[in-house]
Amino acid sequence: MKTFTRILVLLAGIAMICLGIWFVAHPGISLLSFTLFIGTLMLMLGIFQIIQYFSNRGGQQVSGWILAEGILSVLLGITLLADQLEGTVTLVLVFGMWVLFAGIMRTIGAFDAKNEGVGGWGWLLTLGILGIILGFISLFNPIVGAIGIVILVGTFFIVQGINCIALFFFVGKLK
Repeated sequence: MKTFTRILVLLAGIAMICLGIWFVAHPGISLLSFTLFIGTLMLMLGIFQIIQYFSNRGGQQVSGWILAEGILSVLLGITLLADQLEGTVTLVLVFGMWVLFAGIMRTIGAFDAKNEGVGGWGWLLTLGILGIILGFISLFNPIVGAIGIVILVGTFFIVQGINCIALFFFVGKLK
């Protein structure tokens, strides 16, 4: 990796750590900003999926699920962007449902792993049950869900920043 690229990776890492810390330190504005970002992303994704469905429909077999997902993504994007406060509440509820669903799927996976004789299935079961509990808490107490989103995204930026800084130092030692 060239020196200029390494420096950019280092600067990106520092910026991500700062952004992660800022995200956790300012949860209200961070959540509103995140809602705007996710709303824009969902709207663009939905439009691309709808275009993909109609542009590929004539030449090959395309699933109607792509169109359905595109329409749902556009609707969610519009919902998140139309009113930022309502969009944030929607995002928190979707987050709660996602955590609940992931916990249910992890719990089912744990029992499948147990039936297959896979070791460590108990940890998977524990994580699944915790996910179910946290999902219900997020759904019935949106403030907890909002805090969960802020901590999750802030932590992600911090971890990615540390990863970039480690990459800067690791790649430098390869020469």
